[in-house]
Amino acid sequence: MNNLVRLSKIISHAGICSRRDAEKLIEKGEVKVNGEILKEFVIAQDKIKEIAIKNIKLRKKKTKIWCFYKPKGFVCSNVEQYNQKSLFKLLPKNFERVVSVGRLDIQSEGLLLLTNNPTLSTFLENPKNKISRKYQVEFSGQIPGEFNKIKKGIAIQGIFYAPIDFKILKKNFLEMNLIEGKNREIRRIFKFYNLKVLKLKRIEYGPFKIMKLTDGQIYMVDQSMQKKNLYIMGFNDESNFWKI
Repeated sequence: MNNLVRLSKIISHAGICSRRDAEKLIEKGEVKVNGEILKEFVIAQDKIKEIAIKNIKLRKKKTKIWCFYKPKGFVCSNVEQYNQKSLFKLLPKNFERVVSVGRLDIQSEGLLLLTNNPTLSTFLENPKNKISRKYQVEFSGQIPGEFNKIKKGIAIQGIFYAPIDFKILKKNFLEMNLIEGKNREIRRIFKFYNLKVLKLKRIEYGPFKIMKLTDGQIYMVDQSMQKKNLYIMGFNDESNFWKI
């Protein structure tokens, strides 16, 4: 039963259209699987050899993951606004089309996962999957005793932040483990306790580590390591996906 997949999900993730529009295409008989018109919404993944929409064939592609060091001063978006620079401009010429797994704000740096599989990106970002992200934080100010409350979860201006584990490595320098990664979470928590973040660097995302990467450097994760790490994180979807 775990092998079943919604055909509309495959089509939408291929970038053809939304899931709802994909269902309409299926209903109209404009989707063929293995050369035959299919009007069922659910199908066994291992039985799919070929998909065509309006006679346009989709190709099976292998999931890839890259570890990238996002420098400070770049945004995690293809759209450059207000003179902001996109990190995608730092990627090698003719680089495969990828999406980032989550984001790091413009003032933050460190490990950013990139993938060519949107389904994987969605899975890794989903807080329900409780995938940890480890950060190093350099800051100014004196940590108050109440700061320990973040280990049990804390509400700030009506927003609840899940428990965050941390350890102080040296004066004004600590490591934090998050499982949610809400927008500017660390910066807002530090501001709440009258602490100023001087440097914020992500060093791990699940089992993926920054290793010895520096500003703008990138490497593709070895397929055997990728398979192992995705298994650890509970991603059991097909390693292949479909694209035009």
